[in-house]
Amino acid sequence: MIVGLGGGVGASRFWRALLAELTEPSALTVVVNTADDLWVHGLRVCPDLDTTLYALSGRQDLERGWGVQGESWRAMAAVRALGGDPWFNLGDLDLGTHLFRTGLLRDGVGLAEVTRRLAAGLGVATPVLPMTEDEVTSYVLTAAGELLHFQEFHVARRSRDEVRAISYRNADTAAPAPGVLEAILTADLVVIAPSNPLASVGPILALPGVREALRASQAPVVAVTPVVSGVPIRAAGEQHRADTRAGLLRSVGLSHTASAAASLLRDVADVFVLDRADEIEAETVAGFGLEALLADTLATELGDGAIDLPAARAVLERFAPAERRAGASETRERR
Repeated sequence: MIVGLGGGVGASRFWRALLAELTEPSALTVVVNTADDLWVHGLRVCPDLDTTLYALSGRQDLERGWGVQGESWRAMAAVRALGGDPWFNLGDLDLGTHLFRTGLLRDGVGLAEVTRRLAAGLGVATPVLPMTEDEVTSYVLTAAGELLHFQEFHVARRSRDEVRAISYRNADTAAPAPGVLEAILTADLVVIAPSNPLASVGPILALPGVREALRASQAPVVAVTPVVSGVPIRAAGEQHRADTRAGLLRSVGLSHTASAAASLLRDVADVFVLDRADEIEAETVAGFGLEALLADTLATELGDGAIDLPAARAVLERFAPAERRAGASETRERR
């Protein structure tokens, strides 16, 4: 069994690529960040969960990287016409997901069960777990002293503010969702997705027991770089996500590099997948006690939902066979 941790566009691409190499979709269990969830127009919106579910169901708008194919925006246009300010756009099809989720949550159904029902309704056979059923929220403190919900910083302000700090409210008292720790402890392979290390991975690791479970796991823990410095960014959406990563990394005194992302995972990972274009950083990664695995980490959409992502194949070829799993926990203990 493979367990993946992360959230957002980069993670959803990686999970799609892994599943393309697996014979059984249930061989992958995904634990998804929920710290950027928010209440919008009275609805509970879970951006990373929805991006994951739409990607795994084949409904994701691949050009945007989020939302649903064939989306329309009449409801938001109506809100604007009434004098509202829908800075966080909810598409008409997407609204169905949020209505379904919010109704169940108000009836007392936990987020893990709600997500299971959403996955079943969307035809997703891969288990998708929220990181917690408690409300954990990422906040960004700007240099001007404003405290912003992460989505306000990322979406409404387009990540333009200088960041002083990021925090995860309630993370220290929240409980991992049912099945999360068990999945990590019984996994054959754990993959930390190429997600924003502070916005999408950091909240998961901040939950009580998660770092301990990763250290105790007998499985290799492989982290995939979210940063590729050696290849220019061309897509506007990718540039926005890179700007967000860079701003958050600067807030903790780190540069926007793959090795900086690796340094944040040195206590839980065994291997860091580095893009071949950034091979010069391999020595730095090794200095953190991580094995640097070189692979092509950028995804190519091939059409009809197919995706080419060599790094996903490289991880499976290296770590899926049982004989390749021995000694992972010993490596962490030595570090």
